[in-house]
Amino acid sequence: MSAVDRPPLRALTRREADIFACVCDAAVDPCSPLPAVRDTHAVRFFDDWLAKGPAVNRAGLRAALHAIELAPLCRRKFRRRLRALPRERRAEVLTEARHGRLGQAALALSSMAQLSYYGDDAVMRALGYDADAVVERGRRLRREEGRW
Repeated sequence: MSAVDRPPLRALTRREADIFACVCDAAVDPCSPLPAVRDTHAVRFFDDWLAKGPAVNRAGLRAALHAIELAPLCRRKFRRRLRALPRERRAEVLTEARHGRLGQAALALSSMAQLSYYGDDAVMRALGYDADAVVERGRRLRREEGRW
Protein backbone atom coordinates (compact mmCIF):
# COMPACT_ATOMS: atom_id res chain seq x y z
CA MET A 1 0.00 0.00 0.00
CA SER A 2 1.54 3.31 -1.01
CA ALA A 3 1.55 6.42 1.17
CA VAL A 4 -1.18 7.90 -1.03
CA ASP A 5 -3.52 4.92 -0.43
CA ARG A 6 -2.91 4.89 3.33
CA PRO A 7 -5.47 6.73 5.48
CA PRO A 8 -3.96 9.48 7.64
CA LEU A 9 -2.92 8.76 11.21
CA ARG A 10 -5.59 9.70 13.75
CA ALA A 11 -3.77 10.03 17.08
CA LEU A 12 -0.05 10.07 16.24
CA THR A 13 2.05 12.52 14.31
CA ARG A 14 4.30 11.06 11.62
CA ARG A 15 7.28 11.59 13.94
CA GLU A 16 5.56 9.73 16.80
CA ALA A 17 4.67 6.92 14.41
CA ASP A 18 8.35 6.65 13.42
CA ILE A 19 9.40 6.58 17.08
CA PHE A 20 6.87 3.83 17.80
CA ALA A 21 8.12 1.84 14.79
CA CYS A 22 11.66 2.02 16.23
CA VAL A 23 10.41 0.97 19.67
CA CYS A 24 8.48 -1.88 18.06
CA ASP A 25 11.51 -3.01 16.07
CA ALA A 26 13.65 -2.97 19.23
CA ALA A 27 11.02 -4.72 21.36
CA VAL A 28 10.25 -7.62 19.00
CA ASP A 29 13.50 -8.18 17.07
CA PRO A 30 11.86 -9.66 13.96
CA CYS A 31 13.95 -12.50 12.57
CA SER A 32 14.06 -13.79 9.00
CA PRO A 33 10.77 -15.74 8.75
CA LEU A 34 8.81 -12.87 10.31
CA PRO A 35 7.98 -9.67 8.44
CA ALA A 36 9.78 -6.44 9.24
CA VAL A 37 7.85 -3.94 11.35
CA ARG A 38 7.47 -1.65 8.33
CA ASP A 39 5.69 -4.48 6.47
CA THR A 40 3.04 -4.92 9.17
CA HIS A 41 0.13 -2.88 10.46
CA ALA A 42 1.71 -2.50 13.92
CA VAL A 43 2.00 1.30 13.80
CA ARG A 44 -1.49 1.67 12.34
CA PHE A 45 -2.89 -0.61 15.06
CA PHE A 46 -1.18 1.44 17.79
CA ASP A 47 -2.50 4.65 16.25
CA ASP A 48 -6.07 3.27 16.19
CA TRP A 49 -5.66 2.02 19.76
CA LEU A 50 -4.65 5.50 20.93
CA ALA A 51 -7.41 7.20 18.95
CA LYS A 52 -10.04 5.05 20.65
CA GLY A 53 -8.63 5.52 24.16
CA PRO A 54 -9.17 8.34 26.63
CA ALA A 55 -7.43 11.63 25.87
CA VAL A 56 -5.38 11.47 29.07
CA ASN A 57 -3.97 8.05 28.08
CA ARG A 58 -3.21 9.32 24.58
CA ALA A 59 -1.33 12.33 25.98
CA GLY A 60 0.64 10.17 28.41
CA LEU A 61 1.68 7.63 25.79
CA ARG A 62 2.63 10.33 23.31
CA ALA A 63 4.78 11.98 26.02
CA ALA A 64 6.34 8.59 26.77
CA LEU A 65 7.24 8.18 23.08
CA HIS A 66 9.05 11.51 23.09
CA ALA A 67 10.83 10.68 26.36
CA ILE A 68 12.03 7.34 24.94
CA GLU A 69 13.17 9.13 21.78
CA LEU A 70 15.31 11.54 23.82
CA ALA A 71 16.50 9.05 26.46
CA PRO A 72 19.71 8.03 24.62
CA LEU A 73 20.88 11.67 24.61
CA CYS A 74 21.28 11.46 28.40
CA ARG A 75 23.82 8.66 28.06
CA ARG A 76 27.33 9.32 26.80
CA LYS A 77 27.62 5.98 25.08
CA PHE A 78 24.68 6.69 22.73
CA ARG A 79 24.73 10.46 22.04
CA ARG A 80 21.96 10.25 19.44
CA ARG A 81 18.19 10.09 19.46
CA LEU A 82 16.53 6.68 19.45
CA ARG A 83 15.60 6.84 15.76
CA ALA A 84 19.20 7.58 14.77
CA LEU A 85 20.58 4.47 16.48
CA PRO A 86 20.98 1.04 14.88
CA ARG A 87 18.48 -1.64 15.95
CA GLU A 88 20.82 -3.33 18.44
CA ARG A 89 21.52 -0.04 20.21
CA ARG A 90 17.78 0.81 20.29
CA ALA A 91 17.13 -2.52 22.01
CA GLU A 92 19.85 -1.66 24.52
CA VAL A 93 18.29 1.76 25.17
CA LEU A 94 14.89 0.17 25.69
CA THR A 95 16.30 -2.38 28.14
CA GLU A 96 18.11 0.33 30.10
CA ALA A 97 15.02 2.55 30.08
CA ARG A 98 12.95 -0.27 31.59
CA HIS A 99 15.34 -0.35 34.55
CA GLY A 100 15.69 3.42 34.92
CA ARG A 101 13.48 6.43 35.51
CA LEU A 102 11.39 5.67 32.44
CA GLY A 103 10.76 2.13 33.69
CA GLN A 104 6.96 1.99 33.61
CA ALA A 105 6.67 4.04 30.42
CA ALA A 106 9.28 1.92 28.63
CA LEU A 107 7.62 -1.28 29.82
CA ALA A 108 4.19 -0.07 28.69
CA LEU A 109 5.48 0.96 25.26
CA SER A 110 7.40 -2.32 24.85
CA SER A 111 4.31 -4.33 25.74
CA MET A 112 2.11 -2.32 23.40
CA ALA A 113 4.68 -2.70 20.64
CA GLN A 114 4.69 -6.48 21.09
CA LEU A 115 0.88 -6.64 21.06
CA SER A 116 0.74 -4.43 17.96
CA TYR A 117 3.35 -6.47 16.10
CA TYR A 118 2.37 -10.02 17.04
CA GLY A 119 -1.31 -9.21 16.51
CA ASP A 120 -0.70 -8.47 12.83
CA ASP A 121 -2.28 -11.06 10.50
CA ALA A 122 0.91 -11.59 8.47
CA VAL A 123 2.98 -12.15 11.62
CA MET A 124 0.43 -14.58 13.07
CA ARG A 125 0.36 -16.53 9.78
CA ALA A 126 4.17 -16.63 9.73
CA LEU A 127 4.02 -18.11 13.22
CA GLY A 128 1.56 -20.77 12.06
CA TYR A 129 -1.70 -19.25 13.33
CA ASP A 130 -4.47 -18.48 10.84
CA ALA A 131 -7.32 -16.64 12.58
CA ASP A 132 -9.62 -16.94 9.56
CA ALA A 133 -9.22 -20.73 9.56
CA VAL A 134 -10.01 -20.88 13.29
CA VAL A 135 -13.18 -18.80 12.84
CA GLU A 136 -14.28 -20.95 9.90
CA ARG A 137 -13.62 -24.13 11.88
CA GLY A 138 -15.76 -22.76 14.74
CA ARG A 139 -18.61 -21.91 12.37
CA ARG A 140 -18.45 -25.35 10.79
CA LEU A 141 -18.53 -27.07 14.18
CA ARG A 142 -21.50 -24.96 15.26
CA ARG A 143 -23.40 -25.95 12.11
CA GLU A 144 -22.50 -29.63 12.41
CA GLU A 145 -23.25 -29.92 16.11
CA GLY A 146 -26.29 -27.65 16.05
CA ARG A 147 -24.94 -25.20 18.59
CA TRP A 148 -26.67 -21.88 19.07
